[in-house]
Amino acid sequence: MNSRERIHGLDTLRAAAILAVLLSHYPKPEKELVSRALNFGWTGVDLFFVLSGFLIGGQLFKDLAAGETISLKAFYLRRFLRTLPAYYVVLGIYFWLSPAPGWRYAVFAQNFELLHTFQPSWSLCVEEQFYVGFPVLILLLRRVRISPLVIPFAGAICLILRVVNWASFRPDLLAEPFAEKSYLIHIYCPTYCRLDGIAFGVGLAGFKYLRPRMWAGLMRHGDALFTSGLTLLTLSLFVFWRHYSFLRSTIGFLLLAVSFGLLTASAVSQTGFLARYKIPGTRTVATLAYSLYLTHSLALMAIEKLLPASGWAVRLATAIALMALSSTLLYFLVEAPMLAYRDRLLRRFKTNRETKAGEREKLVEAASNAL
Repeated sequence: MNSRERIHGLDTLRAAAILAVLLSHYPKPEKELVSRALNFGWTGVDLFFVLSGFLIGGQLFKDLAAGETISLKAFYLRRFLRTLPAYYVVLGIYFWLSPAPGWRYAVFAQNFELLHTFQPSWSLCVEEQFYVGFPVLILLLRRVRISPLVIPFAGAICLILRVVNWASFRPDLLAEPFAEKSYLIHIYCPTYCRLDGIAFGVGLAGFKYLRPRMWAGLMRHGDALFTSGLTLLTLSLFVFWRHYSFLRSTIGFLLLAVSFGLLTASAVSQTGFLARYKIPGTRTVATLAYSLYLTHSLALMAIEKLLPASGWAVRLATAIALMALSSTLLYFLVEAPMLAYRDRLLRRFKTNRETKAGEREKLVEAASNAL
């Protein structure tokens, strides 16, 4: 993506999301209040879900709005060359450093079990499963003439499933570590319980391309969207404060989806704070976000091995340096080359499609002239 195509607000949100995730995974001080407040950074994953739904949904809805045919081949080529090479490189490092994580990691099904290796990868499973199923769902909806704008209602289905699972397993009544295990396996990690954010992001993209007048009206209120999203996010802190509670396990994730959806809408509005101001460094962090996501747990493992008794300042500085180094290496050695290769393949694929379309038009014209 070149500089003219980048949206500063989305870079800011993407950078905030990955920094929040890093903060939540970094070892915390023993003070419970501070530790729990910093742990709220796990919500950065939900922000990534909303951003992914908005951006990926926009790719397909843009084609629909233009009357073009959705190409599954082009879509899967774009997504999988973006995510799979770097993931499998890091997965290979985990295989080398520790006992084999298991076959589920190879097919992105590890979010249905309790993870002890490469724990952050559970959210990538949700993303990859979304990539596989979403374009097929769009084609099916078109065939039966149902508007794709029904997709946000998937959030309601997830809410119902979380209610059922919470009532069935009641993690709030279990002692640790069984409570955390039950919560992670049955509520937090399964794809069918965590599609709220992606569905809401897809809904935003649907309004942008399929209801342009409504979208234009929404875009006139960028600062109001930002304030509303931030307020709702702050309120959700209270919902998530109590471990394994009914509200945390059910309505909480829907609140996050709505709040991050409002912030995403604000980020692409020219009248919004996030779009008006370019924060230095956010583009770099946003560019490295995926590599940071994949490698940061390896950096933290290295700190525990190399500097177990060092002071917090030394450990923090070393962790930042290792994360920056590992993510930069992964980006320039794997991500960037694969993205360049992907773009070449897509250009070639587009040229071939246009050539074939032109040949079909000539054949149709020749046949009509013959008649």
